[in-house]
Amino acid sequence: MLLKRRSRVSNHPSKGMKIMRFSVFLFFLALLSQSCYNDPGFLGNNLLPDDDIYKVRVDSSFKISAFTVANDSLDSFLASEGVIGYMNNEIFGSTKASFVGRYLTAKSTDGYGGPTAAADSLVFYFTASSFYGDSTTELNLRIHEITDTALFWNPRNSLKPITGFYNPTPLLSTTIKGKGEVKVNLPQQFAQYLMDSLALTDPKIFYTKYKGFYITCDEVPGFGGVTYNFLVSNTYLRLFYHYTKQVNGKDSTFKTSKTYTFGSRFFEYLHDPSKANPAKKINHINDTITQDSVFYIQSMGGVYGKIKFPDLTNWRDSMPVIIHRAELLIGLDNTTTSTQDSLVKQLIVFYKDGGKWQGYIKDQLSNSGVNSNGSYRTFSNEYSINITYHFQKILKGEYSDESLYIFPNSNTTVKRAVLKTGTNSKPIRLKITYTKLK
Repeated sequence: MLLKRRSRVSNHPSKGMKIMRFSVFLFFLALLSQSCYNDPGFLGNNLLPDDDIYKVRVDSSFKISAFTVANDSLDSFLASEGVIGYMNNEIFGSTKASFVGRYLTAKSTDGYGGPTAAADSLVFYFTASSFYGDSTTELNLRIHEITDTALFWNPRNSLKPITGFYNPTPLLSTTIKGKGEVKVNLPQQFAQYLMDSLALTDPKIFYTKYKGFYITCDEVPGFGGVTYNFLVSNTYLRLFYHYTKQVNGKDSTFKTSKTYTFGSRFFEYLHDPSKANPAKKINHINDTITQDSVFYIQSMGGVYGKIKFPDLTNWRDSMPVIIHRAELLIGLDNTTTSTQDSLVKQLIVFYKDGGKWQGYIKDQLSNSGVNSNGSYRTFSNEYSINITYHFQKILKGEYSDESLYIFPNSNTTVKRAVLKTGTNSKPIRLKITYTKLK
């Protein structure tokens, strides 16, 4: 009897139970209808209807413009690494990279061993970390003496030539190719000239007499060339010398050496876009009105991108809006002159305020420095940059300059990219996930 009663109860629910189950059904139905909402494809004051307030939405119809701008200054003072060499590209034109540095040995009151000291050789060492281009190209390398120490008094613009600050007649000319190793003797007369014991006692005296070197190269004909990336610590001078000293009443000859490393230094990067192929050259440089289908970025102080947001006014009219995520998606244009070793692996975004550069956007910074935000996505052939924090600030009008500026993630190697703009068939996009508030 008990079993039968339980069976009847389970097969015939009460009226209250039916109402409860129906209420649960309506609840889940409401959730389902909310999740099936189609995202709005428009911008403006009526961004969301009244009954959809507080719902999370996604919009990717934001208009974006992108332009190419030529860099006018670059500070490489005291850089620990950089580039030397020459490269001419059909799209970007030529880049000539040189090094300027003052050399100094350790301060010493011992001198070089007295009046009998004589130089045996003075060797210039250069070891590259990597190269870009055709390593079979023989590059003519020249070492000039600096003639004016004012060159080092203030941080120097690396994009301006140092004409007038060095002896145009080279102290040494040599060649470099392959992996980029140089070990060559400087003139013997200069080696002996370097042996000034008084100069060793005071760096100021040393710098007054020995002002430094300008290490540069000749241009390479045609398109192509080679550049070498190197650490400053892997470029130095070593003076080998000997002196005579009496030991136990007899003259003894001692052989030793001193190493001269580069202290104050900077790099010189001279770009000439006019040497590009006329059919492939960059158009509309510094024109932020006429938008091409692509824009260009280049390392070592070349060109960079300027991103503008024409639809900001429409979004401000829709405030208050909470931006959950703002993702900038920039496609890479597959040009025939692109090579894998020049691929920009990450885009870096800078911003300005009050007419001055302010540095990285905070979305790209973490406690350890620049994070991986802005990396290249191989599967979609584009760069994804999370600009959520900065975009929210722009909407609030907190910056006088509401543009973003796009650079490669390296200034110490050859990096360049051709990127898609807002007029491209696959345009640059801003994907915004947001909530509209009353």
